[in-house]
Amino acid sequence: MPVTSASSTGLLARLGQAGPAVWVLDLTDPGWDLAAAAGCLTAPELAHAASAVPAVRRRRLLLRAGLRAVVGGILGVPPEAAPIRTDAGRPHVLTGTDRSLGISCSASDGVGLIAAAADLRIGVDVQRHRDDEARQAWDEGWLAAAEQRALARLPVADRLPAVTRSWTQKEAVLKGRGVGLHVAPDTVVVPGTPTGRSGAWWLAPVPVPAGYAATLAVESATPLTDLPVLQLTPGGSR
Repeated sequence: MPVTSASSTGLLARLGQAGPAVWVLDLTDPGWDLAAAAGCLTAPELAHAASAVPAVRRRRLLLRAGLRAVVGGILGVPPEAAPIRTDAGRPHVLTGTDRSLGISCSASDGVGLIAAAADLRIGVDVQRHRDDEARQAWDEGWLAAAEQRALARLPVADRLPAVTRSWTQKEAVLKGRGVGLHVAPDTVVVPGTPTGRSGAWWLAPVPVPAGYAATLAVESATPLTDLPVLQLTPGGSR
């Protein structure tokens, strides 16, 4: 996973001008080098990956290595030197400058997402859609009453995919706030439509393969007008 060598202040300023960016990883690509990915992780990161079944271990290794590659590229350091700290499962970046770098990541089955933004709080979430899981989620009580009414007005064929989309919107906001699922999801009311607001958070869809839903949440008074989406591959970012 190549990184760019440049000053952190310059790259952060460039990212700040462009707004948030998202990197998409195809975690099923056979070209990934798991040994190289593991080589840039810290001991706690490796232990977290090793505690899972093989499929989840692979996902955790590649997503964390990808996060390190993205942060390293922005700050101009190798992935293993990216100053990432994890608090209660949430990654943070210590930039060493007066600029902050908001980051978030998510993975579901074969798709991984990494998001970064200068001087903004952000959250990202991706979920593979399955009708049975969306139907079960509808019954679990995490949708607010207003969300249930809005979803019930949709054509029948659109309702369950919209449930999955709503879940990604809620998770993205909760990740951005740094609380995750320690807060009841029904307290975060989302529009259910692909774009919109949830309180102080602007929500935008992230283009992902068919069968998945993904959302980026940005704490911003202004809507996202352009979201750069890059592919992070075994050969680098494009």
